[in-house]
Amino acid sequence: MRGTAEAQGLFWDTDVLCEELIEEEGFLATLRRARSTVFTDSDFDRLYPSGRGRPSHPPSVLAALLLAQLFYGVSDREAERRSRLDLSWKAALGLPLNHRGIPHVCLAEFRARLLRAGMEAFLHETLLQVATRAGVVGTRRAVDSTGIRDSVVTQDTVTLLRSALRRCLHRLEEVDPRAGRRLRGRMVRDDYDASGKPQILWSDPKARADLLFELFDDASHTIDACREISDPELEAASLLLAAVAAQDLQVEDSADGPKVSVRQGVAHDRIISAVDPEARHGHRSRSDRYDGYKLHISVDQDSDLITAVDATLATTADAAVLGPLLDADPGEVHEVVADTAYGGGATREQMERRGVTLLAPAPPAVAPAGRFTRDHFTVDLEAGTCTCPAGHTAAPRRHRTPKDFAGRLQFRFASQVCGTCPLRASCTDSSRGRIIDIGPHDALLQQARTERWTERFRARYRDRARVERKAAQVKFRSPKLPWRGVLKAQAWARLKAAALNLDRLGRLDLLPA
Repeated sequence: MRGTAEAQGLFWDTDVLCEELIEEEGFLATLRRARSTVFTDSDFDRLYPSGRGRPSHPPSVLAALLLAQLFYGVSDREAERRSRLDLSWKAALGLPLNHRGIPHVCLAEFRARLLRAGMEAFLHETLLQVATRAGVVGTRRAVDSTGIRDSVVTQDTVTLLRSALRRCLHRLEEVDPRAGRRLRGRMVRDDYDASGKPQILWSDPKARADLLFELFDDASHTIDACREISDPELEAASLLLAAVAAQDLQVEDSADGPKVSVRQGVAHDRIISAVDPEARHGHRSRSDRYDGYKLHISVDQDSDLITAVDATLATTADAAVLGPLLDADPGEVHEVVADTAYGGGATREQMERRGVTLLAPAPPAVAPAGRFTRDHFTVDLEAGTCTCPAGHTAAPRRHRTPKDFAGRLQFRFASQVCGTCPLRASCTDSSRGRIIDIGPHDALLQQARTERWTERFRARYRDRARVERKAAQVKFRSPKLPWRGVLKAQAWARLKAAALNLDRLGRLDLLPA
């Protein structure tokens, strides 16, 4: 049953008794004005469909506490402590001075209700509506992505396999105890209930190889046993076990039978934890790596408000999320400023179809060993010629597979020409001569590379710093994502964006009276 905040002032109201001790500016003062004006108890009626039972804490108060928690980056228990002891927090939440604070379990339950009702973006959308009505949201956006670490430990191959196997085994025993006992009788190892690593001589290669074979054999028996039972949770656990085994183990036939070893290299979309199967390896550069998720942010360049935010797997390409970000944007977007990750030809074509001007450097043309790149060659598509730095010209040769290379051209310089060319060492070492491939977006990329060095581009490209600063604010006080799974990561990102936007609206003095 939904509770309701007291509209009538009480003698014990914190803002009445302690008015001179309460902050008059800052986020908590803004939150105090927003509660009951920007969002009210009735906005959350969907979360409390039943009219029976004890009234809950007022949802407007819980929403305010959630925003304060995310803005300051504190835990549930710390949010409870501050709602009990901090005068400014009490005043922002509308709690009387003698209130014992909001229990942390109520905050966790409120978040769960938001996710179940699909209202995790409600506060963000509501605040953007306030900004739109005030006329401060423009048509220019700055877009970027940033990685955020998860809160689980990245597991090695043995620990990951055992965790996934243990999950299957325990679920099977819950669903069908008899099948669980049969499976345990067929398994080689009997220590899966122990959370630590197996006690073997880890310095012995044969002991490690025997352990991997036993884990692989037990995983195979477990997957077979799970196939015989229809249960969604068991099926998900079985698929996780199969994915973990496939990504980290390789099986080779030998004279002594199958040989199981750890796969060399890292799988592209490697699962790193059975506790949070959607967390992934990510990297901002070759030296800056993280394990977790990727946040995608769109910022209005006029108001400095976050207009759209999303969270994806850490392996997701930045440009793949640009379209969905603009779809989620409540305003009309005419210009987007972004970095090189968004400057590919396909993205430029997509933005051109949407009528959006994309200000992003095109990826630089590259060639092996520092040789001449595509930019060193002069291509005239109307004349159908390609001229190399030495002045030789080649005619186009279309690919024979139009399905895979639609719109592509290939210029092949004769081996006789390249073989006697004085610039050969700087161009190619192939005995067949130099080949230049022209993709379907070549004209767009060449135009972007030319505009990259204009003063007009540089002046407008400086606005990209806004989104980098905003990304730092999103992660400030929150170096790790406190919730597990991509859906909860998306909810966290939208709620954090709502808290930052509320603070920004307060600074702009745009909240309703």
